[in-house]
Amino acid sequence: MSDNCSRPQSHCPNIGHGIQLIKARFARIAVLSVLIAVVAPPVHAETASVRGTVVDAVTGRGVAGAVIELRDGERAVGSAVSGDDGAYTVGDVPEGLTAITVRRDGYIDAREAEVRTVAGQVTRLDVELVRRPAMVEEIVVSAKAVGRPQAASVTANRLTREEIRRGAGTAGDVFRGLDVLPGVASTGEFSNFTVRGRGPRDNLILVDGIPFDKVVHFDRSLGEEEDIGGGGRFAIFAQNLIGSAEFQAGGWSAAQGGRNGSLLALNIAEGNPDTPSVGARIDIGGAELTYDGPSYIAANTSVVLSARAFDFGTTLDLIGQDDLGDPELADLLFKSVTDVSDEHRISFLALFSPERFERDLDNVRASADFEDVALLNTRQESALAALTWRWLVGRDGRLTNAVYLRRSDKRSRQGEAYPDQPAIGGGFRVRPDILTIDEDERELGWRADYSAPTGLGVLALGARVERVSLDFATRLAGDWVRYVYDRDDFRPNPAQKFVVLTQARVNADLDDTVTRGALYVEHAFELGRVTLRPGARFDRDGIARQSLWSPRLAIDWFATDATRFALTGGVFYQTPRFLDVSADQTNNRLQNERSTQLSLGVEHFFNADTKASAEAYYQDLDHLVVAGDKTSGLAASTGVGTARGIDLGLQRRLSGDWSASLAYSFSRARRDDRRGEGRYPTDFNRPHVVTIAGSWQPNDRWAFAAKWKYASGRPTDDFIINRNIFNDPTFVRFSKEIVANNSRRLRDFHALNVRVDYRRRIGGTSLIAFLDVINAYGRRNIDSLEFDERRGINVFGDFSVFPQIGLKAEF
Repeated sequence: MSDNCSRPQSHCPNIGHGIQLIKARFARIAVLSVLIAVVAPPVHAETASVRGTVVDAVTGRGVAGAVIELRDGERAVGSAVSGDDGAYTVGDVPEGLTAITVRRDGYIDAREAEVRTVAGQVTRLDVELVRRPAMVEEIVVSAKAVGRPQAASVTANRLTREEIRRGAGTAGDVFRGLDVLPGVASTGEFSNFTVRGRGPRDNLILVDGIPFDKVVHFDRSLGEEEDIGGGGRFAIFAQNLIGSAEFQAGGWSAAQGGRNGSLLALNIAEGNPDTPSVGARIDIGGAELTYDGPSYIAANTSVVLSARAFDFGTTLDLIGQDDLGDPELADLLFKSVTDVSDEHRISFLALFSPERFERDLDNVRASADFEDVALLNTRQESALAALTWRWLVGRDGRLTNAVYLRRSDKRSRQGEAYPDQPAIGGGFRVRPDILTIDEDERELGWRADYSAPTGLGVLALGARVERVSLDFATRLAGDWVRYVYDRDDFRPNPAQKFVVLTQARVNADLDDTVTRGALYVEHAFELGRVTLRPGARFDRDGIARQSLWSPRLAIDWFATDATRFALTGGVFYQTPRFLDVSADQTNNRLQNERSTQLSLGVEHFFNADTKASAEAYYQDLDHLVVAGDKTSGLAASTGVGTARGIDLGLQRRLSGDWSASLAYSFSRARRDDRRGEGRYPTDFNRPHVVTIAGSWQPNDRWAFAAKWKYASGRPTDDFIINRNIFNDPTFVRFSKEIVANNSRRLRDFHALNVRVDYRRRIGGTSLIAFLDVINAYGRRNIDSLEFDERRGINVFGDFSVFPQIGLKAEF
């Protein structure tokens, strides 16, 4: 082994660290603004209103006679009864966070513990009530049961907008906030999450029911392996745009396919049809503007519009982080919802997220000891447009049709600088644009879902059709020496201690248009205290040229009114990544990865806000994509693996003025590439993960939150260092030879995140400020290794304190 060194990550993709430094620079301004608000004279208190509709979760019809109760701690602040159409209104509600409970005979009580009301405005809250199983007198549940599918895994959880917003260490990023749930791991460095040893790219993400995986900025296609597999750095959604997030670690419905790691359904917030509000945020990096309210153009139409743009290059130079590069991003989101009639609702969603990242010679010169000599230029535009029509058919059927267009256009270029090789005319030699990858994706899709109650339970069925166009190209501009390689990578001479990328083995194209489709059906049978939900899904994948059957089964048993056992299982397929398919001409033979899953869980509600859960699971994996050697893009579907473990959780949602949660997960995920190396831990397997989180809100102005997380270190390869591989004293280079996959582990991870929120209303304006600190006690958590071939050492990619600050005005 060679000597290693440690430093804060300064390679180009870790722009998040630099941006946090920018925000920290303006902490004084934010604190001053808060102090002004604190000493400002009080304004006359006004009251708010809450309005919405209570509907049946299956039929979508209004539920009459539902009792809606609003409480502030132990104090009742309002109540109402829903009318024949399910509509209700509660007036004279004090400003702040309010707990709302909805009760109706024959249904499970629904509770939203954190509904924010604003003086002079109407807060909209629509509630779906889940029917109570027969022979069950009363089920004690939290609001996370709202809309819960019948016979669901105990991992089914729902985070509200307030829970996402105030989570410590998240700055409102939903992907960083999911790790309070059992089975989920997120270090906070990347805007991603991993589940049960699977990677970020194994998670199925739905945006308003539409599959969309371009949800983060600066998701790398080139660079270090950790960066390519780690996910992006920033969510494309500004704070408060996610109305709710519904998560399942396994056992989800036959309605969903395409990924087999976990399911995350993001529901974009709907506009308030009654009262408008405008929010603005500005700092040295850029600006953000949001509108939430009536459209004022079409009747019964609400609108959410959000636009933000950030350019951090100049600012990074000013604060001495000019080695990071020049990142720019923008996000535009528009959503409208129109109630055409009692039976018809139409919604339209549009997302557009362009980004640009450049790391040039000036950034290389600013890198300490020239640790990062990569030259990068990446441009990407991602867009989604979706039109959804919900139709209440007949007496109790519900049909949803969605037509969408998804587009992604990405160009990545990587070059290299050679600081120890002088160039003619001064300076040092530079080789730009050595490797270029173009990724152009188009997808036109249609999704239809129908559900209706039957005499035995609930029937659900649906169809999907997708027309996918792919235009990918990989180009290498001449031979390129690489100094990190596997022992069995191709080398003309086995004594050669490096590998060479060549055009013949690297250049590849994929230009194809294919059709994918799916059909599914399932029926939830209600048998007293037991609900049985068998289902099946059929997929025809035109890319892999496969026809796939996926049986699914879920069983619920309410042993008591407060204790539920759940058994879920089935077959889940995952489509190969387009980038893998395009990397070699023969990769069109890659098959869908298959996961056969079984889980058994139990949850017990101590009261409406507190529950404990435990779930044991086993997954058998096969047809895993195995990359060939590092000198080509060749891959094969030869890998197998297993994942097993248990997830434990204890949650107390906000009740009174505090909330808390404790989660522990044990997992053992291993794979075998069938290349003679045997089984080894998967890249994201962390055997032990512990999360302790809590929040305290002493009044309507101040809120405090903290989260402590511990996780076993990530697996890393064993290696040897080869010295002076060219046997040339004028050109000394080292190489890193991988001798065993993931046979070692990086040091354990632990960090404390703390958050403080302050809200103050001055006249008609609300001032909202927060300070969110990731890794408050400065633990040097190491999550990756990079190799410096000039010095022959590993450079630890670590991160220390991440302060984040935000200041926003709403009026």
